[in-house]
Amino acid sequence: MSITGPPVARLQLGRLLRDMRESCGKTQEQAAIALECTKPKISKIETGKATIGPGDVRLLIDCYGVAGDSADTVLQLARQARKRNHIRVPDWAQRFVAMESIAATISTYESELVPALFRTPEYTKAAGLAADPRRDADELERLATINADRQQVLTGDQPPMLDVVLNEAVLRRHVGGSAVMHKQLAHLRDLTERPNITVRVLPFGTGAHAAMGTAFQLLRFEQPTPGSLVYIENLINADYLDGPAQTDWYDAAFTRLGAAALSPADTATFLDESL
Repeated sequence: MSITGPPVARLQLGRLLRDMRESCGKTQEQAAIALECTKPKISKIETGKATIGPGDVRLLIDCYGVAGDSADTVLQLARQARKRNHIRVPDWAQRFVAMESIAATISTYESELVPALFRTPEYTKAAGLAADPRRDADELERLATINADRQQVLTGDQPPMLDVVLNEAVLRRHVGGSAVMHKQLAHLRDLTERPNITVRVLPFGTGAHAAMGTAFQLLRFEQPTPGSLVYIENLINADYLDGPAQTDWYDAAFTRLGAAALSPADTATFLDESL
């Protein structure tokens, strides 16, 4: 199993512990008794929202009857999950950054901003300053570094498939001024040539559409277990939706957005004309 950082290890650990519990027929209540904690804590551990030390992991895997290589893998993840994370993002976004790094596919609709994985350093700094004018040059540089670290997922051995629909406003709003925006659009145009990236523009002429007022990201996973998650971010926190009815709703909305948007080829032309 690949481990790429503490948040990812915490997420993988939680999913493995959940799978082990379900495989042996134990409930969260029984796991809580074994750990001498509450059921909500078990839920947080299994969703990667809470850390758990190797000692408590041993109690759980003993409860689940797990031994051998599987037990060693879980203990390794537990140790990795407790290390310091080098990518410093707000607490409410850490789970998303971890999941983003292991997603098989990422479907994104953005209404105002270029997606974080596509931003140039200059655009990142300009957007960060607009969000909080109190940020100094060092803080803005840190934001750009964090974003560059996240973007490494695009050049890894198994990069995710990205399908992105951008409201035309994303391309029309001059974040950072004309020079910054020209460089950002040129970078976005280059990204459209990558085989794992699809970009489509939703033009103003489309009128009303399936995600009025709501930007979102739909992530799908194959490892450590199949699943989906919708991430919706606002100014100071974020919502995570992982119920099947919720993810299916956003999946259907994204399909309608894609149908209403320009084709990838027409989007490339649109970007060329915008430069």
